[in-house]
Amino acid sequence: MTSSVALCTYNGGTYIAEQLESILSQTKPVYEIIICDDGSTDDTLKILSDYNDRYPNLIKVHLNPENLGYVGNFEKAMSLCTGDLVFLCDQDDRWYTQKVATITETFEKQSTVDIVCHNIKLFGEMINNSEETTYWDLDNIKPQDFTQPQDIIKRILYHGNIFPGMSTAIRNTFLKKNLPLKKINPVIIHDYELLLLASNNDSVWMEKTILGEYRIHPKQSIGYKTFSHFKASEEELLTREALFAIFQRHPFVKKAIIKLNLNNNLENGYKKYSLQQYQNYLKKLPLLERLIARLKMKYYFHIFDYLK
Repeated sequence: MTSSVALCTYNGGTYIAEQLESILSQTKPVYEIIICDDGSTDDTLKILSDYNDRYPNLIKVHLNPENLGYVGNFEKAMSLCTGDLVFLCDQDDRWYTQKVATITETFEKQSTVDIVCHNIKLFGEMINNSEETTYWDLDNIKPQDFTQPQDIIKRILYHGNIFPGMSTAIRNTFLKKNLPLKKINPVIIHDYELLLLASNNDSVWMEKTILGEYRIHPKQSIGYKTFSHFKASEEELLTREALFAIFQRHPFVKKAIIKLNLNNNLENGYKKYSLQQYQNYLKKLPLLERLIARLKMKYYFHIFDYLK
């Protein structure tokens, strides 16, 4: 199977060479590297030009005549890819040398899989590099916990995406069927939308092997504020605010199901999940506080209105 890399750049001169070198160092070479630049004003274009001169048959650089934005740029890059597999790639991360070989082998063995996502290590100036911290450590994610149909879509729809684009590879036949993107809201970006569609059909494979490094730095488009002060030992508590956020997410879940034509049973599942979290929250309160909380939730905060 041939592999294309959909790489988007925008003022990425600081790290882009390191990323490209990690792609060029793969034990299984990629077929093409499609680069779409969204109007860089730093030295990104000079660096890309140098690499294009060195690898004219491999690297293809497209300069957008106008800024398309993060999602639009990736949509363009993906649409230009011709390989059997499309690897999404950011400008500031690093791939391990066996990434393409490992992912390709998975696709070859799993004919019904449309997307493969692998684990990644966090690194950067704000990350404690004395101990290995992976992206899936953020939410204590373990592939062995996702064994039943709809497990993955329930996780990423109900709680949020756990698969960054740079850890994602897509079967091109599936990709082309779902382009152009629907872009139903600013939260469900390109990779998230495709993951929801594939996981709705139980065609997402979680590869537990760590096959790359996700750089945490202040200039990245997504991730810095979320992960820069993360500690793997931290455990999220179910506070009242967290409970409110669960109920308030229901309209988002409902709209995603309708707009993306997902399994209708997912909405009832989210309602049950929300009510179970409500019960879990109350159980931890002393009896008197529990009674007061019930009244406040229903008559003052009206949290159940979010489930309508």
